[in-house]
Amino acid sequence: MKPKDFRKFCGLSQSELAEKYGISVQAVRNKESGKTNYSPEEMIILKYLVKEKGIENITIDQIFFNEK
Repeated sequence: MKPKDFRKFCGLSQSELAEKYGISVQAVRNKESGKTNYSPEEMIILKYLVKEKGIENITIDQIFFNEK
């Protein structure tokens, strides 16, 4: 799964995630398409959003660096 898939798993639109990150929707699109990198803070935010949805033992590596 890719970060985009985890965002969708959390039931968030790009706009909603952009608001949580404090960035523009275009910036989220650029991150999801690989044009720009996620900041460490953004990685932590998405990790905790996924954990809140029930995947307790998820790691940042599994979300951002394991795109199988």
